[in-house]
Amino acid sequence: AAADGIVKAAEDLAREQGLNVTEAADRARATTQYTAQLVDTANGLLVAGYVRGEDEKPPGFVGRSPLSPIEDFPDIAMGIQPATKDRKSAYSPDAAGMKPLFHNFQSAKPVHKDDYKQAIKQSAQLASLSGAIYQDTLSECHKIGQALVANGTSADVAWMVTDSVGYEDDYREERIPQKSEATREPVLVRTITIRGYDASDETVDRELLLYRICEGEKVPLGNSGILVHKGLLLIAEELYSDVITYIDFAAPTHKLVLNGHSVGGSLSVLLMMLLVDRRGVDYVKENFLRIFTFGSPPISISPDVAEDSKKNSDASDAMRCPTLEAIGLESDFVYQYVQPWDPVVRLFSDIDPCYPLLEDIGDDGVTLYASGPSRALRPITRAIIESWEGWPRFRDGFREKSNQGYTGVGIQHLLLPEPTRYLTDRLVSVNIAIPPVYSVVQLNSREILPALKETFPLDEFSISFVPSALRSFIHHFYPAYTSPFVDYANDKNPIPQDIEVASPPIADAETRTNGAKRSGNVFKWPILGGAVVNNK
Repeated sequence: AAADGIVKAAEDLAREQGLNVTEAADRARATTQYTAQLVDTANGLLVAGYVRGEDEKPPGFVGRSPLSPIEDFPDIAMGIQPATKDRKSAYSPDAAGMKPLFHNFQSAKPVHKDDYKQAIKQSAQLASLSGAIYQDTLSECHKIGQALVANGTSADVAWMVTDSVGYEDDYREERIPQKSEATREPVLVRTITIRGYDASDETVDRELLLYRICEGEKVPLGNSGILVHKGLLLIAEELYSDVITYIDFAAPTHKLVLNGHSVGGSLSVLLMMLLVDRRGVDYVKENFLRIFTFGSPPISISPDVAEDSKKNSDASDAMRCPTLEAIGLESDFVYQYVQPWDPVVRLFSDIDPCYPLLEDIGDDGVTLYASGPSRALRPITRAIIESWEGWPRFRDGFREKSNQGYTGVGIQHLLLPEPTRYLTDRLVSVNIAIPPVYSVVQLNSREILPALKETFPLDEFSISFVPSALRSFIHHFYPAYTSPFVDYANDKNPIPQDIEVASPPIADAETRTNGAKRSGNVFKWPILGGAVVNNK
C-alpha cells in the first residue's frame, strides 16, 4: 500500500507538470505488487513452512521441523507472548499474514515418516529399484536385497522382475503398531519394474519409442470410462503379454508390486488398469500391494472432469482420486513421487511446458521464429532439428496429439528442498544441482499440477535457457529420485544451523529476551537455512 502511494504521488506530480506517465505508473504498480507477493511468499514459507501440520501447530515438516527446536518461535517472531504450560499459544499464521507455501491447496499435508513408514522407507527402496534397471541391474538389485527373476524388453521398453522378502504392512497403511518385526508374518514380494526412455540404449528403436510416447491422443480403456494415452497403452498391452506369466506363476504366498521411473511409472499404472479390466478389481486388490511411480507423466483422465472439480472442495475426502475410484480402487493404491522442477511430470497436461515451444517454429518446420525472448538454446535446437530426418513427422504428431489435459493418478508426493534453497532457486538464480530432500508433502491427484504451476512455475520459454534446461534434464533423470530420497529416508539430512533473523519490531523487550539470544538488533534461531524476513 505504501509503495502504491508513492507511485500515485509521483504520477500526480508528473501530471501537474503536463507529463503523461500512465503507462510507466502501471508498470511500477505491477512491479511493486509482484515484489510484495514475492516477499509474502518468502515470509510465509520461512515462518509458516510448506504446509501446516495436521495438529494445527505451526508447520509440520517431515522428519524434523525447522521450528521444532523452539516451538514458540512463531509467537516470538510475531511479537506474541510465547506459550507456557498454563497458556496456549496465541499464534495464528493466517492472522499474521504468514501462510504456508501450499495454503491454497486443501489436500496438501506433511508426511511424517514415523506415521507412514510405507510412504518414505519402503518407497525409497522402490526408488532405488526404479534406478537399478538403468544400471548394472544384477549388482544393483543385490545391494537392496532384491533377487533378479527375469528381465526383458517389450515394445522397446526394458523391464525386470525381482523377488524379496518383506512385510505386507510396510506397503499398506493398515498397519498394526503393536506388532514387532519379530512377530509379523513375512511375505514374498514380487516387483515388476519398468524402465523409462533411455536415450543411451542402442539395442532398442529409440525413435519409434519416442513417437509412441508422443502419440498421446485419448482412447477409452475398456468400459471404465477412463481415457488414456494411446501410444503408451499400446506399449502396455505388449508388456502385459510378456510379464503376465510372472504374475500368474508367482507362488501362492507372493504379493505383487508395480514400479517404474518416468514413462516406466506411467506404464506401470496402465498395466494395473489392464489387469483390472481383464481380471477384475478384486483380483488386483487381493494380489497387488501398491504401484510406485517416480517422475512419471500423467497419462489418463477420469470420466467426468467437471464433476471431479466440484468434488475437489469436499474437505472430508481431500485425497480422493477420481481415476482410481472409477475402477474401484482406493486413492492410495498408487504412490507417485515428484521432483518439483521436473518438467516430465507435466507432459500431456494443461501445464505442459514443452508443447507451446513447437509454435516457435516457422512455416518451413525448421526455422525458429526471431520473436520472443532471447534464448540460448535456439542454435542447438535448430541444429538438432536440421540433422534429424524424422523431425517433421515427430513435430506434427506431437503438435496434434500431445496437448491432452491429462491428470495425475493416486497420492502425489512432492520431494521438497530446504526452504531457503527453494527461495534462491525461484527468486535469485537457478542451481542445477539436485538438493537434498528436506520435506515430503502429499497432495491429491487433482491438485498436484495446479500446485506445481503456482509454486514451481516452468514457463514454456524458461526451459529454453541453458540453466533451466539443464536443471530440467538433471531433475528428471533417475538419480534425482534415488540418492536424495534414500538419504532422506535414512535420516541423512543436513543438520540445522543457527541463522540470523531480524528482530520483529512489534515484539516487546521481555518477549525478545525470553525468546532468543540477542546480538545487537539480530536474534539467532536454530533453523535450517536463511533468514526470516519481517514484513514491516
